[in-house]
Amino acid sequence: MAIRLLFITIISILSITQLNSKSLNPGQKNGHEADIYSVLPFERCDSINKLIKVIHQNIDFPIGYFEGLRDAPHQDFTWRKYGHRVFFHWGFNSNPKSSKVLQSLIDERKWTKQQEESFWNKIIKEQARRNRQSMGTVANILGFQLSGVQRGYANAFASIITDIHILGDYSTTNTSTLQDVDLVIADIKKALFESLKGEDAAKRINKLLDDTKSITDSKERASTTLVILQKHLPSFFIQIQDGFFAKHFTKKGLPLKRLI
Repeated sequence: MAIRLLFITIISILSITQLNSKSLNPGQKNGHEADIYSVLPFERCDSINKLIKVIHQNIDFPIGYFEGLRDAPHQDFTWRKYGHRVFFHWGFNSNPKSSKVLQSLIDERKWTKQQEESFWNKIIKEQARRNRQSMGTVANILGFQLSGVQRGYANAFASIITDIHILGDYSTTNTSTLQDVDLVIADIKKALFESLKGEDAAKRINKLLDDTKSITDSKERASTTLVILQKHLPSFFIQIQDGFFAKHFTKKGLPLKRLI
């Protein structure tokens, strides 16, 4: 009886964990890696695995506070019930101050204006450090320069991978700390049309994304957005700019999906 009760308890804990969180789950279904691969033009390989992992870690880790966050005069900061998603789940290009939950946690501390400003500076500095690492990894693995138009390409891939991570997190129970779906979609649209120069193909996908505005439930809208991107993005990457990216990635030795 005790063993059966223990088994039921373990199953219940696992079920709750699955509801409350979403992991990278390399090489498996239903994780962040699988979601990201589903919208990219690549077959699974070590190089892209590394790229996804670096960006994933810059969103989710370390689980504790990042270095210096709770140094004086901010030693009393706490994220309370909200967990690690208080940080870096804003979208790659978003201002951390767009997070209402983080702002509310700061307001609770009743710091002086100077203390609050120095706290935000810590966060923005750490976000910039993580973004540089992500951009550098994208540029190195995908073969882009970090200047001119190719810097925009690197930013677009980093942005899209980050946004897919956030859309995946919307499938979990606690979504209060996640970036607003409107802003996530706006970031994706900008990446497709402006950064990647997707022209008419980008306009068609962006129109489909605009149509999701009629969905009032954020979880459902995030899920629908992901389905749209899964259907259209892999071929989008391969076909735009007269096949520039397909040729570029082939030269880099990155395996591309065979699309009908």
